[in-house]
Amino acid sequence: MLMVVVASAGVLSACGGGGNSSPSVNLDVPQNFNVDANSSHTLQNTDLYVSRLGIRTTNFGTFATAVSYADFDLDGDIDVFMSAGDGSQNTTPAELYLNDGPNNFTLDTSLFNGASPGLVHPRKALTGDFNGDGKMDVFVIGHGYDQPPFPGEAPYVMLSTSNGFVMGTGLESLIGFHHGGASADIDADGDLDIFLTDQSTPYFLINDGLGNFTKDTSRLSGLSRSSFFTAELVDVDKDGYVDLLAGGHEHEGFPTRILWGDSTGSYSTGKSTTLPSVGGYGTMVDADFADIDLDGDKDVVLNRTSGGQGSTGFYQGYYVQVIENIGNRQFLDKTSERITSGNDAASQWFDWIRVQDINNDGNVDIVVDDASRNLIWYNDGMGNFQLNL
Repeated sequence: MLMVVVASAGVLSACGGGGNSSPSVNLDVPQNFNVDANSSHTLQNTDLYVSRLGIRTTNFGTFATAVSYADFDLDGDIDVFMSAGDGSQNTTPAELYLNDGPNNFTLDTSLFNGASPGLVHPRKALTGDFNGDGKMDVFVIGHGYDQPPFPGEAPYVMLSTSNGFVMGTGLESLIGFHHGGASADIDADGDLDIFLTDQSTPYFLINDGLGNFTKDTSRLSGLSRSSFFTAELVDVDKDGYVDLLAGGHEHEGFPTRILWGDSTGSYSTGKSTTLPSVGGYGTMVDADFADIDLDGDKDVVLNRTSGGQGSTGFYQGYYVQVIENIGNRQFLDKTSERITSGNDAASQWFDWIRVQDINNDGNVDIVVDDASRNLIWYNDGMGNFQLNL
């Protein structure tokens, strides 16, 4: 395999105006019917199902929300990357656990070349080949200290080389409240771009193919700022253009919606579809997509928790919502018909949800991405889901 060594990322530049201005340039993006293949959404799915706390041997007492999976040491099995925090204003070093094959994990710092990166409050880790050398890199998103004055922090990217990872450069100025994000080839030029939520102005980072990113706010219009926390990039309608799912605090006026991608390369609430809401569970935490009803299109599963308006406290409980794609960019809430025991107001909320065939029976299941929670809703083969007991 030809390996291209990238010593570092270059200097980031900025283009575009404010996030609520109307995109005015048609970028004439070509269709790419394989756009989902290397997206962060696709790469989050793995046969590996582990307890995060169960494999950790350092940073005890911290939360590990930014988690990603890949064969980082190229030995044929899936390893685990975590970036943690403790709620303070201190930085916690990232962790990389290498798999020996039978799923025994060992903390390794050698691939970091002696200096583990970290954030104050990491939220999401995106796996992808950002520098085009055929090996997996990691882009880590965080928002800094989660209390006033909300100082924010910059993301970082670890780029693969022939000798472990190096830290990409040019991202240091991107200090913001980055709660979520996703990666995909939004401009169909063969590399992975990144979308970042931000309480100021959400934006794209356009990749030059080598892991150098240019900030671009010109492709977005109409997105509310303060309540937008969750994003995925998926070609939902399978038209060859990646779509942007945007969610967050519905109870604060930000409905969960899909902004439809097209040849213009821009995304606007003016060309979007709002997904059904759920009373009492107005915080949309995560989303996944799969053909649940076997009709050939992508249905939606949303991971929700309470917005704190009723008797259930803020970020308390969970609600797994199943939304059926009925075509023509229209959706119906089928939760009551499709899933049993999919909500629990008394339990702790969870961060990531995966829709995949976890038991290898040919049917996608709904899985909470942490084996310590032991929450799997198995598919009966007809698109109906029952919680494991």
